[in-house]
Amino acid sequence: MLNTIASITTAALAVLVAALMLTAPATARSLAAVTSTTTDASPIASLIVSRVDETFGERAVTVSRSLGADRGSTPAAQSVAAPAATAEPVALASAPAPAPAPTPSVDDARSYALAQIGAAQFSCLDALWQHESDWDPTAENPSSGAFGIAQALPAAKMASAGHDWKSNPLTQVKWGLDYIVGRYGTACNAWSFWLRHYPHWY
Repeated sequence: MLNTIASITTAALAVLVAALMLTAPATARSLAAVTSTTTDASPIASLIVSRVDETFGERAVTVSRSLGADRGSTPAAQSVAAPAATAEPVALASAPAPAPAPTPSVDDARSYALAQIGAAQFSCLDALWQHESDWDPTAENPSSGAFGIAQALPAAKMASAGHDWKSNPLTQVKWGLDYIVGRYGTACNAWSFWLRHYPHWY
């Protein structure tokens, strides 16, 4: 009679353990406690508990593998390589073209002549060219074709002083000073020659 009651009790405990395994995960400690109380009572209970242990072990291995796979996996956000930054081309500002030098004025040409020959000679030169052209770089003699401040004849002679001889007073003065020095020596000598000849020329 006692054996029958023990068998029934053991079977009931085994069914209870199986039901708990289906509804909630069992821990290894709880299974060990149940096993220690049931396996000694009946071979049937020992068999049921061992089957439960195998099921629990398979679940544990599955969970362990799943967790291991999760640990080794790389999130998609991390596996996507960040696009390489591309440097935008920097537009280099081109240097502005230098502004052309302004054409010297008649005053600039007069100052240049004064600096070259001094005040005494400049007084003679000023009188000479005042009568010849009034220091006008575009003055032209309608009879002879003499041109410019120094009244060069022919006018193209002044090209030896610069390609801008037609419009640059300084170029014309440079040529005129060279002409006076080469022909008369000084501006006052040229002015004296001009006064002695009529019509006036030099």
